[in-house]
Amino acid sequence: MHIEIYTEKDRSVSKWSGGETTQLWIFPKDGDYASRNFRARISSATVRTEESDFTALSGVVRYITPLSGGFTLRHGDGRTIRMEPLSEPYRFDGGIATHCSGKATDFNLMLKGVEGNMAILSGKLTLGSEICCVYPLQGGVTVNGKPLPLRPGDLAVIYPDPTVTPTTTTTVTPPTEASTATPSTTAPTVEITKAIVCTIRL
Repeated sequence: MHIEIYTEKDRSVSKWSGGETTQLWIFPKDGDYASRNFRARISSATVRTEESDFTALSGVVRYITPLSGGFTLRHGDGRTIRMEPLSEPYRFDGGIATHCSGKATDFNLMLKGVEGNMAILSGKLTLGSEICCVYPLQGGVTVNGKPLPLRPGDLAVIYPDPTVTPTTTTTVTPPTEASTATPSTTAPTVEITKAIVCTIRL
């Protein structure tokens, strides 16, 4: 297991039609969003205009949730969804035309040619063979009982032990059970109060 913490100094900011997007993490490390050369990317965008169109990202699966504010997304195929702060993350095809109504700051996961998920979780995570990215919303984060030195807005990226069986997936123990659960001796555990958790299976 290898842990990296991404802070303000690691971020890059770019413009899009509705505001700005801040890249928190990209995989692989030499990936480039502008040329669409990446497999996974986590970002936070500000939507500053009341009406905007999302950047078309063919071949990319997207997950999104507002951190503050809210918006309604309307897709070219007629689907519509209203999202409020920390709504259940919404998965959609980045290549489909998407119009946004409303101002917000959001949190995004983009996947290109890999599988993954984004969820808002609390409790104890037993890590599998995925990359696990943790963005704290409340409280701290501990890995195998040791607190991580995270500040608000930081992102912890936990890379799996290469010896972990590739089919193993991350599991979640609810907060009410986490305190009494028997610690795992075969896989790392992460305890969180509340966080956005992204898992990426390469």
